[in-house]
Amino acid sequence: MLSLNHIPLLRLLLPFIGGIIAVTYLNPNLFYLVYIFCICLSLYFISLSIKKLNNNFKLRWLFGLLLYLNLSLAGATLTALKYYQSNSSTDTLNKSDEQLIIGEITEAPQVKEKTVKAILTIKGIKQKEQWIESKGKVIIYIQTDSLAQTLTIGDIISFEPRLENVPPPKNPNEFDFRKYLSYHLIHQQAFLRSNNWRLVQKSPQQSIIKVAHNIRKYFIETLRNKGLDEKELAVASALILGYKDNIDAQLKSAYSSAGAMHVLAVSGLHVGIIFLIFSKLLLFLEKWKWGRITKGVLLILILWSYALITGLSPSVMRAATMFSFVVTAKTLVRNSSFFNTLAASAFALLIYNPLLIMEVGFQLSYLAVIGIVIIQPWVNNWVYTKWWLPRKIWEITAVSIAAQIATFPLGLLYFHQFPNYFLLSNLIVIPLALSILCVGITVLCIAYIPFIGDFLALGLNYLVKFLNYSVTTIDALPYSLSENIKFTITDAWLIYIATTCFILLIAYRKFKYMLAGSLLIIAFLIISLNFRINTNRQKKLIIYNIPQYSAINFIDGKDNILASDIKLTENRSKMLFHTQNNWINSGVKNEKTVRLDRLIKKHQLSNIYRISNVNLFNKRNYFQFYDYKMVVIDHQFKVVSRSSKIDLDLIVLTKNTRLSIEELLTIYNPKQIVIDASNSTYNRERWVNELQNTKIKCCNIVNEGAFEVKL
Repeated sequence: MLSLNHIPLLRLLLPFIGGIIAVTYLNPNLFYLVYIFCICLSLYFISLSIKKLNNNFKLRWLFGLLLYLNLSLAGATLTALKYYQSNSSTDTLNKSDEQLIIGEITEAPQVKEKTVKAILTIKGIKQKEQWIESKGKVIIYIQTDSLAQTLTIGDIISFEPRLENVPPPKNPNEFDFRKYLSYHLIHQQAFLRSNNWRLVQKSPQQSIIKVAHNIRKYFIETLRNKGLDEKELAVASALILGYKDNIDAQLKSAYSSAGAMHVLAVSGLHVGIIFLIFSKLLLFLEKWKWGRITKGVLLILILWSYALITGLSPSVMRAATMFSFVVTAKTLVRNSSFFNTLAASAFALLIYNPLLIMEVGFQLSYLAVIGIVIIQPWVNNWVYTKWWLPRKIWEITAVSIAAQIATFPLGLLYFHQFPNYFLLSNLIVIPLALSILCVGITVLCIAYIPFIGDFLALGLNYLVKFLNYSVTTIDALPYSLSENIKFTITDAWLIYIATTCFILLIAYRKFKYMLAGSLLIIAFLIISLNFRINTNRQKKLIIYNIPQYSAINFIDGKDNILASDIKLTENRSKMLFHTQNNWINSGVKNEKTVRLDRLIKKHQLSNIYRISNVNLFNKRNYFQFYDYKMVVIDHQFKVVSRSSKIDLDLIVLTKNTRLSIEELLTIYNPKQIVIDASNSTYNRERWVNELQNTKIKCCNIVNEGAFEVKL
């Protein structure tokens, strides 16, 4: 096993990455960062110029320390500069009161039912009859109409409304879309009606991105004309050309559950297959005088040509860059270290855009490759057979095990699920993906030949059909997917460091690595045990901020009761987007739903049965959770006069009830009132104004975010 001394570029890359990550979390001041970087860089060069220091072997560690410190500061400064440039553009846009903005669409728009989503690069701003050049990217949502559906890469549009900052998440543990966009240097968004924007110019120039987009579009039409069925066309377009928009949600879920989602995103696997195929086909060139160089140049051209026809997506460009470095290293240096080459490609990508390190695809790609290179040979040696077919089956299995060991902590961290039959699915999916990729590219190359092209297209259709059938069958197996697994960043670091220790133990057979790995696993188990103890003790009431819907959540230990309206429970994907991460982090079971439109007498027994929790009592619109008392007031509620007021901890106003605060206070004496997201803007403002004359606390969750009480 190689030591770090044999892979100097990797040793230099690690502090550089550390600096990048530090800035994304700490957000230091750019001026002070540059100032410190200049001082440290000066100290490094001064130390190099002092002969006494250079001749003193005991002080050699000082040069290494200063070098690593400067690399960390270089990564940090480069990242902070990226953030500063994007924030400066945001400040320019925010300063204008009345403005007209002109921008160019730089990525393929996504057409949805109600809106067309597009990424816009700002070209200029008109302020007070004066045009000001500006930079920066924004995300826009345009009302779907005939004109919006024709938008494409390179189109220039203008629009009037002021841009708004992307809001932070308004529910506990909800996906932070603002942070995700900030990693792409996007901080603002705009929602445009049909009359708020106009098309200034249609695709004025043929940029490389637009050419790639048009080539991919042409090839997709070619596959469609060759008679591929709709589902098969969608998967073939994703697997061969990287276009996933046409895959239906159910089929995409099946691929995810079976652990085969990676074949639908053109990335390292696909580019690696292309590299291996053409590397074998061009092997004869190495017998020529300049054959190695010719082969290297051709391989790089082939890799980037494939990247072009797949639309130059970020994932495939990363993979093409990585393999271009591998080809260059093999061409110029016969005994180059693969890890040095890998580190060089990562260095180049991160210098170009340091925020790539925060992308899930980047992390998974490099970790999968590292895992396969380090772990696969050991796993492969577990089983030996002289028979060709069993040997190949085990080689694929070994690759799957190695890649899964290297990436499963990230999979748990980001997706909170684990495909239990990943070995079975990869055993089928990888050979099929290889076959589909080869046949698909051949079909695209010879589509104009009538008989042969049609015959191969028919074979491609059946290959994809068999792939879909295999994946859906594996997905349908019992316990195919472990879901809703709580896994934190701390857990991921502990597992990765422990895995590294055990790999070093296998390589060097030293007790210290076993001890360190065991202690890390024990720490992980203690953290997990502590989480389970806290889970059983938790008592929480949460009213979520889900636009146009009501969602009241009672969490008692692992018990999870959701009182909501029927439209939200039927739109499960929307509900889970806002609630699922919180449920995973809380460690609760699947929700037990109580419909708010059934809080009447005839449904009382069924509601009690659904709740089945001794600590939560419900009678009509009244809920008591332990000692916490609350009522839900909707449009069906009627005020009935009482001799005395009922003391409450909380009133929840929902579904645009017409009652005023004054009417409610004739029968209730609440400590706090919550106005949920199902109410109109008019009613929310009306109630807030009425409550100003009282001493009752008010929470308008549309503005303030989800309401949460820990009992």
